[in-house]
Amino acid sequence: MANYGTYNSPGGFKLTIYGLAIIALFFAMFYFTRGMYRENYAGRPGAKARAAERLKARDDLRQKTAAALSNGGAIDTNKGLVRIPIARAMQMTVEAYQNPDAARSNLVARAQKAAAPAPQPSFE
Repeated sequence: MANYGTYNSPGGFKLTIYGLAIIALFFAMFYFTRGMYRENYAGRPGAKARAAERLKARDDLRQKTAAALSNGGAIDTNKGLVRIPIARAMQMTVEAYQNPDAARSNLVARAQKAAAPAPQPSFE
């Protein structure tokens, strides 16, 4: 008969401690989950007003971004950077890539110009 030896199995005291620790962790998880649920519960006072405020802010942001994408404007006047509408930008890209080598070199030159530091204003 083979004797495989004994391995260290935890005794009754260790098992009790491990069990209590696991139960305590489950109660802690329940407590923290319950707290998060109560903080974000839709029926709490002021939740509807906060939701309406967030919806209004989201709608305002969508309107501003849609206007920025469809209209031109200045981005950085010191560097001479402007924003053009998407339709015009796509048209310019198609026209530019009729000659890919020139378009690539133009793109690199514009990127370097945009990354250059702004000129220092003189206060004379």
